[in-house]
Amino acid sequence: MARIPQSLYLIHFMLMLSPALFAAVIYFGALPGETNPGTSNDEIRILQTVAAVLAVIAVGLSQLVPRFLTRDEKSLPLRRFASMKIVQWALLEGAAVFIGVVFFLTHQKSMLIPLAVLIALIAFMRPTTEEIVRFNVKE
Repeated sequence: MARIPQSLYLIHFMLMLSPALFAAVIYFGALPGETNPGTSNDEIRILQTVAAVLAVIAVGLSQLVPRFLTRDEKSLPLRRFASMKIVQWALLEGAAVFIGVVFFLTHQKSMLIPLAVLIALIAFMRPTTEEIVRFNVKE
């Protein structure tokens, strides 16, 4: 059985932390100084809808990635397992960063909720020894 490399934990932490730091900088840095985002209600609705659709697609794809990458495989090399996890996290991080950009453009604090959900999902998808056993990962 393979051992989870420390670098994979570091990559996971960084992909989880980047959208959180981005949102924190916007919340504490950009929002207090600006009162009017200069975005109409129709534009805000469109951006929020696109962000929601992108988030749903990213969550769905992140759950399908392991099925596609491990199809008909009895064991999985450690490199392929690491690639699979990074792709899962990157899909969710991309959607989270996009929601952060929408939050910056619209100043709608309600956008922090789906952002927090995506960050929490990335946190729960950390590599575990149970996954190593389930995918029969070999070094």
